[in-house]
Formats: sequence, C-alpha cells, structure tokens
Amino acid sequence: MTPEQKLLADARAARLADDYDAAMRLCRAFLAMRPGDPEGESFLGLCRIETGDRAGAALIERAAESAPDNPVVALYHSMLREREGALREAVVSANRAAANAPGLFEAWAQLGKLLGQAGKYAEALTALRQACRLNPDHPGAALLLAGAALETDDLETCEQALAALETTGAGAQVLRLRAHLARKRGRWSDLEAAATAWLETDPSAEEARIALAYALSQQGYYDQACAVYAPLAAGPAPRAEHLAALGRYKLGGRRLEEAVDCFNRALARDPACAEAIFGLARCSLFRGALDDAAGFCRRALEADPRHAEAWGLLVDATDGRVDDAELAQIGALAEEKTWSPEARATLLFAKGDALHRRKDAAGAFEAWSAANAVKRAQAETGGHAYRRDEQEALTRKLRALFPADPLEGAPWRDEGADGDPAPIFIVGMPRSGTTLLENALAAHPHVTGAGEVPALPFILGEFLAWAERTGWKGGPLPADARAAWRRLYFDQCAKYAVGGRARFVADKQPQNFLAVGLIRRLFPEARVIHIRRNPVETGFSIFRRNFTRQWPFATDLSDIGHYYGEYARIAAHWAEAIGPGIAFVQYEDLIADFEAQIRRLIDFCGLGWDERCLEYYKADRPVLTFSATQVRKAPSREHLRATAAYKAFLAPLKQSLAAAGVELETGALRA
Repeated sequence: MTPEQKLLADARAARLADDYDAAMRLCRAFLAMRPGDPEGESFLGLCRIETGDRAGAALIERAAESAPDNPVVALYHSMLREREGALREAVVSANRAAANAPGLFEAWAQLGKLLGQAGKYAEALTALRQACRLNPDHPGAALLLAGAALETDDLETCEQALAALETTGAGAQVLRLRAHLARKRGRWSDLEAAATAWLETDPSAEEARIALAYALSQQGYYDQACAVYAPLAAGPAPRAEHLAALGRYKLGGRRLEEAVDCFNRALARDPACAEAIFGLARCSLFRGALDDAAGFCRRALEADPRHAEAWGLLVDATDGRVDDAELAQIGALAEEKTWSPEARATLLFAKGDALHRRKDAAGAFEAWSAANAVKRAQAETGGHAYRRDEQEALTRKLRALFPADPLEGAPWRDEGADGDPAPIFIVGMPRSGTTLLENALAAHPHVTGAGEVPALPFILGEFLAWAERTGWKGGPLPADARAAWRRLYFDQCAKYAVGGRARFVADKQPQNFLAVGLIRRLFPEARVIHIRRNPVETGFSIFRRNFTRQWPFATDLSDIGHYYGEYARIAAHWAEAIGPGIAFVQYEDLIADFEAQIRRLIDFCGLGWDERCLEYYKADRPVLTFSATQVRKAPSREHLRATAAYKAFLAPLKQSLAAAGVELETGALRA
C-alpha cells in the first residue's frame, strides 16, 4: 500500500469510527498528494454531507462525471442520492458499483438495503446474500439479510442470519425480527420469549408490548395478555385501536361486559374504528343477536372493506346469506396471496360457507379445501402439524395408565366438593353436539354453563408429565397434587361460568374425552356424559370450520378420520372400564327424541326435571363457540345429513375411518 493509499484507507476507518474531523483531514492530505482524484473527492464530499455541509454534493457529482465506472465513486453517489430521497437513482448507482466491483462488500450491502427500502425484497435478498458471503461477520448486513428473508418468507435464511447475530448480542432489532419470525411460524411460545426479551431491552417499545400480548392470547393466557396490553389503553387519551385490541383480549377471557366497554370507548374516540365495530359484532353474535351482529359487520366493512374477520363473521351471522356483490368481494379478496395465513383462511372459509348456502357444493368444497391447505402449510412451517404416531402413542398411554375405574362403575361419588359445584363433563368429538347438550343442561336452574373450559387439557398434560417423572402406574393420586389440580380447575370454572354459581357446572371442552380416566380420580363427584355423532357428518363439519391450531388434524379429511379412530378407541376403553359410570347419547337419537333423551340425562345427573331444558334456545346466555348461531334454534334434523351433496368429495374421510375400524353410521369402534 502506497503512502497516499494508506492516507485514504485511514480516512475511511476514521469515518466509520464517526471521527469526521480526522477523516476529512486525512482525505485532504491524500488529495494534496493526488489532486482531483475521483475517489478522494467523492469521499471528502460524502464526509461533508454527513456533517451537514450540503456543498459536498458537488464534489461527488464531479467525481461521478469524471469516473462513471469507478465502483467506489458509484457507491458514494448512491449514498448521496439516498440522502436526497432519489431512491431509484440510488439503486442504479449501487447496481453499477456492485457490477464493476463484485468483491466490494459495501456495494452489495448498499444495494440490498436500497432494494429493501423499495420493497423489492427478493432482489434485496440476492444482494444481501452476496454481501454476507463477502463479509460473514458484519452484523448490519446480517440484520438486513434476516429482514429481507422474513419479507420473502425464506424463514430458514432468516433463522440462519439471526443465529449469526447471537454472538453480537440480542439487541432490540434482532429480538424484533425474532418475534416476527416466530409469529410467521405460529410458534407462540417462541414469540412470547422474543417479545419478553425485546420489551426488557426496550421498555418503551410499543410494538414489543403488542407482540407479547398477542403471543399470550394465542396460548389462551388472556388475563396476562390484558395485563401486558393495558398500559397502551390507559391514560386520558388512549388511541382507539389500543382500546379495541384490549377489548379483544377481554373478550377472549370471557369478560364480555368489560370488552363491550372497551369497544364503546374506542368508538367514542374514533367512530370509524373497524376493530371496535367488529368487536361489538362478536359480542352480539355470542349473545344471539344475529341481526345486530350482521349490522355491526357491515359497519366494520364500511370502515375497512379489507377486514377479513368481519367478512367471516358476516357470513356466519347471516348463515351464508350474503348478496352477490358481497360474495364477489369475498372471492376477490380470498384470491390475493398477500394476506397472512390466518386472514386468507378466514376469507376462504367464508367463501365456502356462502357457496354452501347457495347449494354450490363443488365451489364450496374447493374453497374449504383451499382454506385448509393454507392452514396445513402454516402448521407444517410452525412445526405443529398433526402427527398420527403421537396421537396413537397417547391413546396407548391413557389405556395403560387407567385400566380400571376407581369408582367401580358408580355414576359418581360425593366425597365433599369443598363448596365447589359438581362438574358435568360433556365429552366427545368437536362438532358432535356438545354445545347443544351443554345449553340444554345449562337451562336447568341448578346448572351453570361454562362453555369450553381449557383447564382440564392443561391438567392432563401436567398429570402425564408427572406420571412419566414418577413412574406412576395407578392407585391414589398424591393429596397435594390432587388438591392443586382441583383448585386450578374450579378457579377457572368460577371465572368462565356465566349466570352465577349453581350446584353444577357444565363443561363441554371436547378434548376432555382424553381425560375421563383422570376425571374419575380427581372429581369423583363429577357426572360424565359422552355424546357421539355419525363420524362422516362429524368429520365433514370439522373440515368446513376454521379451527385453531389446538386441533391440527382438522385440515385434512384423512387426518380427521384417523383422529376420530383414536377417539373411538379411547372412548371404547372408557366404556369398557367404567361402564354405567358414563352416560352415553347418540346425537342422532337426541335429535329424533329430544325430550326423552334430555330427561334421561337430567335424571343421570341427579337433577329434578325442569321444562326450561326443552326450550334452551330461548335462554339469554352468551355462547362463545362455532355453534353460537345454531343453538339459538330448536333441535332440528337439518344437519343430520349435511354431507348428502358432498358424497363425491368425502372418500378420503370414509376410507380413513374404515381403516381405523370405525363404524360409518354411528361412529362406534367395530368389535
């Protein structure tokens, strides 16, 4: 390196260290030795611009004219144009710098950054890959690469780039990208961890607080989500969107009145807040005010015609009765590929339901299939797809852990419930009639309906981990663990129950069919009612509903058949082990002779008869499940053969059910 070259190199190093006085002094010394050198003049011009002297631009322009093919001059010219806001010209100069000096790291990094600013993320990714190959240890380039990869859904490259940054420390920008990556993958615990660290690093980061609340809500921790989000909706003048978001989390936690208050406060601040209007639509749907729900949906769509959830709820509230223009808009939106997986799936399900109402079976099934394909791809990306071997292993484990009934077939045994209501567990597959049954029972004055309480699936998971740890093979449960699990369950029931405390609380969480053996040990005072529906009807109904990730099998007809087979297997085991300790009802029999079947089940629970159980659909109580619209009507045979028009599409479901040994009419496991 010649003395003058060393001067210029030292000047560049001084600039990177933010020592502009030294950088310009060294550069002037260089130019004294090499007057008019384009690289020296353009560098001096850049330093002058970066220190607020706009006259430096003339030096860069003169250098670019005299040496248009010099890559360093082109790089500095790109930086000048970027500062001036001329993004297109900046990209042209950066391209010229990279083309003329393929080994110049700074040129590729500049080009990738500019292309990202221009929204050309695929091109940015290519440029930034080259930059990182030239300088693998440069944190700025790795951060830009991770961002471009995230925008192009190249999640593996994003992960690799972020991993390369771990040695430099997880700053706020790295944690922000980690949070966005976790959200794209649907990995909510990872999102929670990244957002928590991000918020600790930067407590003022509003985006971090929003991400953490969302992560908690996706895992069912709505109270925690409310607590995290509350500061954004506090103060004398909170933004409408923050009040609406807090209302959404309160609604998730079943704090209906508090949610309504949040939505109304949001609308007082901004009458066109689509999220708040949509929140009121959801509240109306849950209360059974279907016309009000539809009206709020249309108001929300006036404010935001691209509100995917409002389109979905409108179709639900109207039972698919949308007009031609509305259906066309849903269809057009659903074809766009820029939506998040959740939003696009919502639109496709809505399109399918609307076409189903119009008796377009082929169009409806195509839309539902597309929706499920979107969800299935997201599940695979997020690592939470349905695993048949895991489900089969769980069935085997439960049968081995609970071979016999500790209550020896007695329906229940009162052993002192410490003042808590006796649970009535309504178990079965999703879409098998559990909501209908819960609402009929909850119409009884001594029964409170709690909907789908998430506590018992969590307790079952804790129990299985404990049993694995301790080698438990049967016998009484430890008193302290039993008491803690009971308390957890009843505390959540008290929170979720609607209509005050009563002698009984009805819990229709479908996953509880897995926990019947544990129920008999934890809650000897509980009643267990098993409802089963035609498996093809059940499977088809599941396929056309937008289930959460908690039900990963729901996106594929063959997987639905497999899961149903495992359900039938464990249900047969409970029936053999417990016998008359479980009341059983076939959904089709319930619909055919509703009064006789409900009387029998009421009697099984040890309750006196009450006529209100026959007119449950007149009760004024919220229903927060897919069946919120259906249970507002009297029992009907309308849905007994919903698959009639779809026989040509359901072969994978029937074949899977048959392979699992399931009887196709009743859903029983074949002997």
